[in-house]
Amino acid sequence: MPNKKLMTIPIVLMLALLIMGFAYAHWSQTLYIEGTAESGELDWELVGWSCLDQGVDWHCRDGFAGPPPYFWLDPKGKDVGSQELIPHDTDEDGDYDTLEFNLYNVYPSYFTSVSVYVHNCGTIPLIIDKVIIKDDITVEIRKVPAPLVQLDLNGDGKKDIEILWGNNFGVQLEPCESSPEISFWVHILQDAPQGATLEFTIELVAIQWNLYVPPP
Repeated sequence: MPNKKLMTIPIVLMLALLIMGFAYAHWSQTLYIEGTAESGELDWELVGWSCLDQGVDWHCRDGFAGPPPYFWLDPKGKDVGSQELIPHDTDEDGDYDTLEFNLYNVYPSYFTSVSVYVHNCGTIPLIIDKVIIKDDITVEIRKVPAPLVQLDLNGDGKKDIEILWGNNFGVQLEPCESSPEISFWVHILQDAPQGATLEFTIELVAIQWNLYVPPP
């Protein structure tokens, strides 16, 4: 009888190992799933733009200095300077993404402000990361409060205008959502050429919401 019991133990172990091996083989099978994975689309467009000057000219101090009010109507009711905003589709996707800004017959102390609105026409949330101001040189702005930017638009070595960006960097827009007002100020400096047309472009840059890194 003892010999029979000893022989039984290896048989039981072998059966147990066979069962475990079968279970392991069964659960380690590779499953293949066929399908199509689609990523979201990052896309946005300018849907509104306007200028302060709709008639009588406005003035301000150098550097947009205070005290308030920071800008005021020409006390003589002068209507000489004007501006034009022209939207462009630079990536040819059917949506406006860049704004050309033309200034006509402006003079020292002339002031205007520009307001734009952005619409998220993609399928993922986005954040407005920075603005690019382009002329012969390119200036990028991300910080708020933004630094004062001065530009020589006619290439004579003298600064013609100064720009102060207002607000709304880092604003997250959900799909189909439009931004609050995004605005900036423009001031004509003393060395601007008389009677010339001054022009530059404004391009807003948006990125996927989870890739945004706030500026230091």
